[in-house]
Amino acid sequence: MNTVFRYFKPDDRAEFFRMVKKFYAPPAVLHFPSDEVMLSSFDASLEMPELVKGIMFEHDGKAAGYAVVSMKFETEVGGMAAWIEELYVDDEFRNKGIGKAFFDFLKDELKGKIKRIRLEVGDENDGAKRLYQNLGFEYL
Repeated sequence: MNTVFRYFKPDDRAEFFRMVKKFYAPPAVLHFPSDEVMLSSFDASLEMPELVKGIMFEHDGKAAGYAVVSMKFETEVGGMAAWIEELYVDDEFRNKGIGKAFFDFLKDELKGKIKRIRLEVGDENDGAKRLYQNLGFEYL
């Protein structure tokens, strides 16, 4: 497996847009956001990389997925937290260890800078729930 994680570059916009439309496809959401809304996280990651981290996943040289991570201060832990806002892996690249590898990358990348990682998962997303439980995440 040759998976690379890197921060968004301006020329990733079309590939991100292709994938984010799949991320927001029903039944994952109750309504389909406008193109402008879907692209806002991409734009924010380029404009405010200290607050919004856009991460592209490449597997064997092909765009395989992405994540958008928000950084915020949380008083209950007395420091910064990384919120996984969006995490998407294209169908053809699932079950190849990319999700686990992403969390390894994120933990290494943010080591010493955050107190915790938080995320949400839809009740119907059994694959993601298994991954998060295997990684030690707990339900709140």
